[in-house]
Amino acid sequence: MIMSRNRDRASERGEGRVGLLITLIVVAVVIFLGAKFIPVRVSAYEFRDHLREEARYGAVRNNNEMVAKRIMEKASELEIPLERQNLQVKRTASQMVITASYEQSIDLKVTTYVYRFDATEKAPLF
Repeated sequence: MIMSRNRDRASERGEGRVGLLITLIVVAVVIFLGAKFIPVRVSAYEFRDHLREEARYGAVRNNNEMVAKRIMEKASELEIPLERQNLQVKRTASQMVITASYEQSIDLKVTTYVYRFDATEKAPLF
């Protein structure tokens, strides 16, 4: 009886180590991907919030170029690769419309992921 237990345990040796190694690899990959994606997503969220704010307050102001300039400054501050031709600030008879789009490459060492941002914010004119 005792010998059969030892044989069972002998066949199990290393299984705990392999499981730990796989878990550590998965955790490392998740941390790596989080470190790459989270800052890009947070910047995009903050930029979208800024676009919404500019649409609301820009509706009160009469200068579209100043609104566009503030948006471009915010993009630069957040290190967002927005080009001026991909930003449109328009006024219609009833609302202000701001449209922005950009692509940001994320280097994942094995491949490159392209994050695409496309937002349109509207606010009523008063």
